Amino acid sequence: MHDFTGGITPAGLVWTVRLPDDAVTLAPDGRLLTVDARDLAVTDSTRAGEVPATVSFRMTWKGRGALRKRSTSAFAGRFFRRARSRGTFSATTVDGFAFASKARKPVRSRFAMLGTEQNGIFVAAAARCPRCAAARAGGDGDLRRVDLTAPGAARR
Repeated sequence: MHDFTGGITPAGLVWTVRLPDDAVTLAPDGRLLTVDARDLAVTDSTRAGEVPATVSFRMTWKGRGALRKRSTSAFAGRFFRRARSRGTFSATTVDGFAFASKARKPVRSRFAMLGTEQNGIFVAAAARCPRCAAARAGGDGDLRRVDLTAPGAARR
């Protein structure tokens, strides 16, 4: 068994690795998202212990149809009615284990979602941002371009 993970950060965040900014691209209309990461340093956790490893992957999500709004008191989102995704993945460990999916025929998902969401403290932050609130209400705001990485902050 192999479990490729970014480890645990000092703050307790697990299974997460920061990607370079240019690894993620979003089409201007929001209907195509690509994540293309190469040679990310991770750890392969096996029954024998942890081994340094690298992973590479390319995932694409395509959204079709109209956007559908979903919201609760702790969640707000807009998602395409239909979506699909495809991807390739490879990994290599320093002890010689390696595998790769077929690059010529990326794996196609059985289920995919593409859209934007805000949850937890970010919903409250969006309510204080006029552009974000307009997007939640179905106005002309654009959730794809809103960065709510800090509580109470909405930046473009």
